[in-house]
Amino acid sequence: MRLIIGGAYQGKAEYAVNMYGLCPKEIVDCEHFDPKDFDSLKCVCNYHCFIKNQLQNGADIIKITSEIISGNPELIIIMDEVGSGIIPMERFERKWREAVGRTGCYLAAHAESVERIVCGYGVRLK
Repeated sequence: MRLIIGGAYQGKAEYAVNMYGLCPKEIVDCEHFDPKDFDSLKCVCNYHCFIKNQLQNGADIIKITSEIISGNPELIIIMDEVGSGIIPMERFERKWREAVGRTGCYLAAHAESVERIVCGYGVRLK
């Protein structure tokens, strides 16, 4: 599994296309996916939105993430960094930000590589 992170609109998907030879259609928006839908995919984007939807359903996101990467160890996951900036007033939004950060740490620990994209350029972290 590979993890690509960065702020919104920083060129993460384009980076994945160029770096890993993907066709843009192979990058699938997973926001409303069921965890079982990840098995045959090459690359997913908006994993931070998937986390939000799973939290709203009361799911254990680390457990689900573990099952996803176990079922598809070649998956490339693209996820926005959401922990910077003003802390949200709404309790759920704070919970979501924390869950994205903790899930990102889990993914990074289990990833073959981690790349942070800024202005379309990647910095390899792992």
